[in-house]
Amino acid sequence: MPRRPAVETEATPSFYSNDILTALGLSPNETYIAVADLCARLGLNRAAQEKRVRSNGLLASHARTMLVDTDEGELRALCLPIEALPFWLATLDASSVREELRPKLDLFQRECASLLWQSFRPQGYGAGDALLPPRHEQNAAEQAYVSATGMATLARHQMLIERQLANAQARREGQGADPWDTGPAIDDPSAARLAQTVRRVATTLSERTRRNEYGGIYSGLYRQFGIASYRRMPVGRLTEALEWLERWHGDMLGIPEPPPDI
Repeated sequence: MPRRPAVETEATPSFYSNDILTALGLSPNETYIAVADLCARLGLNRAAQEKRVRSNGLLASHARTMLVDTDEGELRALCLPIEALPFWLATLDASSVREELRPKLDLFQRECASLLWQSFRPQGYGAGDALLPPRHEQNAAEQAYVSATGMATLARHQMLIERQLANAQARREGQGADPWDTGPAIDDPSAARLAQTVRRVATTLSERTRRNEYGGIYSGLYRQFGIASYRRMPVGRLTEALEWLERWHGDMLGIPEPPPDI
């Protein structure tokens, strides 16, 4: 009888309610947390971590020196906003934290890598990552996860492109730009064209239904055309998606579909 292959439990991320964030004892009311407190809970050198925060451009831009309550009264301390905490944790060396917390930090970093790949992978690349088995081995829950993350990525890309388009328009008209402006105009005309068409169809449909219709469009793009990213969109896939959106838009406006070419 053939031996069954060993299950690689150590390398596969799993779900635990007592994760690294729980182990840090964060309060839902906290918006900033002192780096010194984080270091004390993780067993890290405070001076080294504060130096690392100040030398990292992203962390330094988020960090604030604030008054915090301590056993010695209120003292000024370097703090990070809660939303920057995952990035700080993801860039730690897991071997440097307390031994009992290393598996939790390692698991957290593996999940971060998987989620980042889901969010940033270009169109056409597989969703395979540390969280997922090969496509043919995925169960219903895993397939639903791939679908939901794909549509969430489309929503994220749409949001970012619309923001860039709005800021480009504001600059042309000499108005103040959005503080979240991500820089120059979009360098991918295909992505911009798809995003503009999605916005036009969603806006037209929402005027009739009084609902947010973006979600239905993302679902159609993903389920009918396998589109999970606006990045590096193949021309053929883009053409199919645009034709589908234009037909949908025409149906809403009562515009008859043109006869097929013969």
